[in-house]
Amino acid sequence: MTRALPWQALVLCLVVVAIMAGCGDDSDDASTEVNVVTTLPLFADIVSNIAGDRAAVDSLLPPGADPHTFEPSPSDVRKITEADVIFANGLGLEPSLLRVIGANISSGAVLVELAEAAISAGVSTLAPDDPHLWMDPTNGREYATIIRDTLILQDPGGSDTYSGNYETYAATLDDTAQYMRDTAAAVPPDDRLIIATHDAFGYLARAVDFEIAGFVVPGPGQDASPEDISDLITTIEDLGIPAVFAEPQTSVETRTLEQIASDAGVKVCALYSDALDDTVRSYVELLRFNAEELARCLGGSGD
Repeated sequence: MTRALPWQALVLCLVVVAIMAGCGDDSDDASTEVNVVTTLPLFADIVSNIAGDRAAVDSLLPPGADPHTFEPSPSDVRKITEADVIFANGLGLEPSLLRVIGANISSGAVLVELAEAAISAGVSTLAPDDPHLWMDPTNGREYATIIRDTLILQDPGGSDTYSGNYETYAATLDDTAQYMRDTAAAVPPDDRLIIATHDAFGYLARAVDFEIAGFVVPGPGQDASPEDISDLITTIEDLGIPAVFAEPQTSVETRTLEQIASDAGVKVCALYSDALDDTVRSYVELLRFNAEELARCLGGSGD
C-alpha cells in the first residue's frame, strides 16, 4: 500500500523523478498534463490557480460535502487510481478518505498531506484537534508553495507556468489577508469573540485577532451534553455575545447551535471552514466571506 511520504522525503523522491524526466529542459511543453486529485474542493481551487491548463484537477468531495463523513463512490476510487498527484490535508481531517486513497493510489503517484507538509516547513500550529490550518491565509500561502513545488518536481517542463501563476496567486492571498484584518478590525476589541459549531476557527481567529469563546462540540459527529449546552448559553449571556456561527455543511451541530441561540436570544450567522458552495465558490471567497460575516454579525458593519 502506498503511504504518504514525509515532506522532505517526498521532495527527494520527486527530485529523482525530475532528473530522470530531464529537468534541465526549461521549456513549457503545453502538451504535458498532470492529473491531480484533491480531497477538498478548496484545495482543487488552489491547485487550479497555480497549475493553469497544465493540469487536470478534480476534487473527491463535491461542493457542500463534509469531509468528516463523506463516503467515496466507485467513480471517486477511479479518480484515485488515475491520479499522478493527490493533495489531502491530513491531521485527521479526512481519515476515511485517506484510507481509501492509501488502498487505491497507483505505485507511481504521489500523495501530499498539506497540513503535515506545512508544519514540516515551519508554520506555527494551534490546538492539535484543529486541522484547519488554511483558515489563516498565511498558512494557505504555504499550502500554495507546497503545491507549486510538488507540481514543478512532477512536471519540470511547466516550472515557468507554475512559478508565474504562484506569484500572482500568492499576491492575491497577501491582499486577502490584509483585507481580512482591515474588515475584522471594525469590530470593537471586546466583541471579537467567536462561538461556533465546532473547533474549526482557531486559525481564522488568530489571523484577524479574535478569540474562540466556545463551540458546541470539538469535532463533527460528537454529541453535546446538556451540561455543555447550558455552559455555552451561560458563556453567551455572560460575555454579551450578539451572534453565534454555524457551518453550512453541518446539520446536527447546527441544529443544536440554533437552539442555543434561540434560548440565549442571539442571532445565528455563518462561517465556512471545509466546504465551498454557491455562496462561496473559491478559497479566497471563503476567507473574505468569513471576515465580512464576523464584522457584520459582531457589530462592525451594521446588520
